[in-house]
Amino acid sequence: MKKISVFFGNLFKNSIFIKVVSVLIAIGVWLYIVNVVDPRRSEDYTNIPISFAYEGTVPYNNNLMPLVTNRNFFVDIRISGARTSLLNFSKDKISASLNFNAVGAEGIYDIPISISLGDDSLTYEIIGSETVTLEFVKKSTTTLNVDFQKIGNYKSGYSAVEQTVSPEIITVEGPKSIIDTIGRAEVLVDVSGSAKNIVEIADISLFTTDGSYVDRTYLSLSDSQATVSVALQYKKSVKVTTSLLNPYGGNESSYATVSYSPSPYLYLQGDESTLSLIENYNIGDINLAEITDSKKTFEFNISDKDGIEVISDSKTVSVTVDLGNVSTRNYSLDSLNLEACTFLNVPEGMTPKISDIRKKITLRAQEHTLGELTSDSFKLYVDLSAIPNEDGQYPLIIELPVGVSGGFLNPYYVNVDLGN
Repeated sequence: MKKISVFFGNLFKNSIFIKVVSVLIAIGVWLYIVNVVDPRRSEDYTNIPISFAYEGTVPYNNNLMPLVTNRNFFVDIRISGARTSLLNFSKDKISASLNFNAVGAEGIYDIPISISLGDDSLTYEIIGSETVTLEFVKKSTTTLNVDFQKIGNYKSGYSAVEQTVSPEIITVEGPKSIIDTIGRAEVLVDVSGSAKNIVEIADISLFTTDGSYVDRTYLSLSDSQATVSVALQYKKSVKVTTSLLNPYGGNESSYATVSYSPSPYLYLQGDESTLSLIENYNIGDINLAEITDSKKTFEFNISDKDGIEVISDSKTVSVTVDLGNVSTRNYSLDSLNLEACTFLNVPEGMTPKISDIRKKITLRAQEHTLGELTSDSFKLYVDLSAIPNEDGQYPLIIELPVGVSGGFLNPYYVNVDLGN
């Protein structure tokens, strides 16, 4: 017994033992406080996102909308509770939202912030304002066609042959006071100097009925951008021309007046390098011998050619040829005149000769010209390579003196003795 007393007496005199016992007692007290007493404490949480769940709320159902450009709101809160409860709590369990139930008409409201922690043993307090101030106005919608408007001009000579905008129609939602002023929707594209097809995505702009720009701050568009596609083609205006011909001989172009209807110009489109070489567009030949009076109108259907497209409104051109004050006169070619004929393409070994004694010809010209000519004024030719008519006669080519205008109304043939 005495030995036990001595042992414990020496043990309590040992400083190391005393320290160990003190630590054990402290741990026990700490465990008691933590697990039995469990004191309350607080912790702050910042930048908690506030849910902006608006659809289905009272103001939403009353066709109201809040004037906000950014629906990202945040709140700071202080949470209090037992220490063990806070140890098991995390920030992602905090739910914050706005309560819109008091909003029934247009106006400015302080919307209360509602907090849910998911743990009834914890309490909270909001650090700072407990509300979010919002203005509510009547909401409206409108549907608009999206029009393409160009800034600047295409390269000279180029124009649009086809253009599309996608989407063609948009829906705009926003404050009724703003919606009621909107007159049109446009997509603006800078086309300055363009010579190639355009495909560009651009913002859609809104304008009032008087042309003022509409601020889109509180507006929601079904599409904020549109794709513009423009097909360009080089176009050019050229003068219409015709060729005045007389298959029977002569030239009346010096006194013939030609007019074109509906316009003396045609509009063409095609490759720029090709069109740049074209200054006029010949629509065909006119046989002046078909004009039995002093005036006649000829109709021409205009068709595309050589990759050039005619884009004039009318594809038909009326050409009126007016010969003015002309007359006809008969001339009698005698044997001397006929003997003076020049033969062309004479076969070797042949000596051709016109066997006709006399040939009557009729010339149309201006009166003063007819009075100055005689049967000796004409030069006659026969081309023996030409095909004779059914009677075996060769065409007689009659040439007027240089500088003299006139035309023959009929073909003339002569009998030719080819000789050997």
